[in-house]
Amino acid sequence: MKLWILIPFYLWKNTCRRWLEYPVSPASKILIPTLLGFLAVIVLALFAEVERELRVQLEKNSVYTVYVSEFVPADGAATILRRSYEEEILWAGRYRKDVIRQVRQPLVSANWRRTQSIPLLAFTASANDFQQATDPESPPTVWLLSDDVRLQGTREEILLSGKRALAEVRPVPPWIRKELSIENAVAAPAEMIEPFLLRGFINHTIAIFQSIEEVEGFVTEMSSYYRAEKRQIKIVSGLGILKNLKRISDIQAIVRSLIVAGCGTILALTLGSVAWLEYRQDSYLIALLKSFGTPSIVLLFHMFLENLILVFIGIFIVNFTWIPLYGIAGPKLREIGFATVAAPAIPAGDLMIIVLASIVGVVLAMVPIALGIRKPAGLILQ
Repeated sequence: MKLWILIPFYLWKNTCRRWLEYPVSPASKILIPTLLGFLAVIVLALFAEVERELRVQLEKNSVYTVYVSEFVPADGAATILRRSYEEEILWAGRYRKDVIRQVRQPLVSANWRRTQSIPLLAFTASANDFQQATDPESPPTVWLLSDDVRLQGTREEILLSGKRALAEVRPVPPWIRKELSIENAVAAPAEMIEPFLLRGFINHTIAIFQSIEEVEGFVTEMSSYYRAEKRQIKIVSGLGILKNLKRISDIQAIVRSLIVAGCGTILALTLGSVAWLEYRQDSYLIALLKSFGTPSIVLLFHMFLENLILVFIGIFIVNFTWIPLYGIAGPKLREIGFATVAAPAIPAGDLMIIVLASIVGVVLAMVPIALGIRKPAGLILQ
């Protein structure tokens, strides 16, 4: 038992002595993974930041939004209107009401301030944006959608097929303004203006998702459903752009993997060369320890642990100095004309890949040492 304590102690004592005598050796083992780590981090972190920024811009430009429109003429309006009520409940149940929004636009318009003709929108009780009073005795609320701040909270007189009505002014919901390109409109309960809907209407369905898989699934399901119903619809989505983005992301993942693999290979070759030189330098001592009965696995594990500690110090330096160094370099880059953003954090997954690549590199660096240790101690000591 005492021998198993003394051998590692002696090995580490010899290692520390060697580090003091030849500081270039441990310094190189720290510096190489540090430089390779910075190279990998710059590429991986900036790739991740570019992808994140691209997705943010795509979300701002509604690329994850699907717009479905169906023109319903007067001769089929009664049947399709009833089906559309059922379909609204169906889609809301499958994709949640905050994801799916549906309004119907009659082919007639409302008049505001006598001369201004504005669209008329019909909504059902399930619409979150147009909540009605909870009192069943109160009359249904008609909304005038306008972003004019001077009118907010007031009531305006409108005309619906020559009949006067009072509408409460409220801002235009963002999804109506953005997806339907409507700046002013009258929104009323569907049951209140159903006679107008029976003359024909346009059924608008807007779905806002967060991922390409959701968009693709919804488009496929909607297309199949309406094809089975033998109804003509128009689907507008950014699915083609999203598929191209996914292909780019897949290629980017391959490139990132190759970069990390390349850094790991360079690390393995460099550490292997340095470790082999150190082994040749200490070969007499190692052979002497083997002749005293020290197992080869103990000697090999000590060398592996030595290299692993030094490599991990390099990765530690990268992890904790990346953001400060980026902060120092940022103003300098702006001075010479490069636009810079805040230092992107190292993604946890990418950092783990770098760590795994480093461990693999250290393991591969031990291969020539393992082959050398197998040499009989007598051939070295003679």
